[in-house]
Amino acid sequence: MSKSNSFCTAPDTCLPRSATLVWGITRQVRQALHEARRSGPCHRPAPFGEADPTASRPRDVCESVGCVDLFMEVWIPAHSATHARFRTHGPVPDSAFAYLTSSARSQLAELNRQSRVARGGVARPQRRDGTIGRIAVSYEDPWSADVFRFLLGYAAAAGPQPGTWPLDTLICRKNAFDGGDRVPGSRAARDELRTDVESCLAVVRHVAGVRWLHDCILLPLANRGGSLAVPMDDDARSALVGEEADDGLDTAATVMLQDLLDRTAAGVGPGAALRAAVDAWIGDGPRPAAWAATRGNDIALRRLAKRLVSDLVQQKEAA
Repeated sequence: MSKSNSFCTAPDTCLPRSATLVWGITRQVRQALHEARRSGPCHRPAPFGEADPTASRPRDVCESVGCVDLFMEVWIPAHSATHARFRTHGPVPDSAFAYLTSSARSQLAELNRQSRVARGGVARPQRRDGTIGRIAVSYEDPWSADVFRFLLGYAAAAGPQPGTWPLDTLICRKNAFDGGDRVPGSRAARDELRTDVESCLAVVRHVAGVRWLHDCILLPLANRGGSLAVPMDDDARSALVGEEADDGLDTAATVMLQDLLDRTAAGVGPGAALRAAVDAWIGDGPRPAAWAATRGNDIALRRLAKRLVSDLVQQKEAA
């Protein structure tokens, strides 16, 4: 395209860049759609973006899981809002793309709110008034209030793990909160976080009542696709087989890699951070022979950790 039209006043310079930007902004949510349908990760370039300006590459999987639909629901309103704000027929300034980025994130947040409400959750878990505000100020310590808001948002979020609380994620979150060294995956750490969740929900029940707890937290959690409204026991995890086991492995790997980033961001050396992250991932189980041998090689471990951290940071910034 070389001429302006009703959709875009500068298609040659605006459409490819704006599409690529919004494709990146929506990556995490689009990936969740792929994971929920177990279709594998999305590696396709943005339709109408810099790598596929005519949107002609096949993307049947993305269309079937709703990946492309979500992208369009964010891109079109954000793109229209940008041109309504910046009425230019020449090259689009960088400030317009900054505005488009902000508009796309706002549109994505609004879609997430609508999705939470559709599953029975609260629209704004971070609000400070009304029932949510009353519950939040009822906690005696900031960590419990943080857990409450996390549970509100998580319960009604789209995801492949319905009906369970992400205890390992909460363990990492609590370590970042108080500087602790709890081991994700270990029974002791999970028991501690289960107690935190139960205490948190007990306050919700006391302040807002059983019905509010059910309608705004437990029911949305069940509506993620499962029927349970309590965390899955560790013993139940050992029964997972096939694709469900693969999902568990993916989740554990994600937790391990996030733990590596958190530790290095806190100033821990890359080799030590990788060693601690993998040990946390393995938990109380036996150490594989290959890891036992590699674990003691500080030079090899530092080199591997630096490569991992570099790749992970680049992916995080791209998202």
